[in-house]
Amino acid sequence: MRLRHCAAATVVFAGLTVLLAGTAAAADKNCSDFATQADAQAVYNADPSDPNHLDADGDGIACEDLAGGSESVGTTPTGGVPAGDGSTADDGSLRLALGSLGLVAAGGAAYAARRTARGRA
Repeated sequence: MRLRHCAAATVVFAGLTVLLAGTAAAADKNCSDFATQADAQAVYNADPSDPNHLDADGDGIACEDLAGGSESVGTTPTGGVPAGDGSTADDGSLRLALGSLGLVAAGGAAYAARRTARGRA
């Protein structure tokens, strides 16, 4: 009976892992998530405590390096554009790995519970 409770807890944990793995990443916004500075500024203005750290220097202007804000009108861009490898920041691989691990653990616990139950009968 104790093993069945362990198996049930493992299944619940695996389900919660899959459901909640992407929650923290989904809530956090970076400057690269916005098309313009004005879009980033609107999110910053909605919550000036700046949980997303959009205002790195603390001057009240979010994502100053993005184009399209009031600060960028009439200025000439300088510097290069950092190139990436084309991948996205959150491709879901961590969520998939944790979910798979949870399912394997749940299957192993269920197998062990069934095997133990057969041994007692």
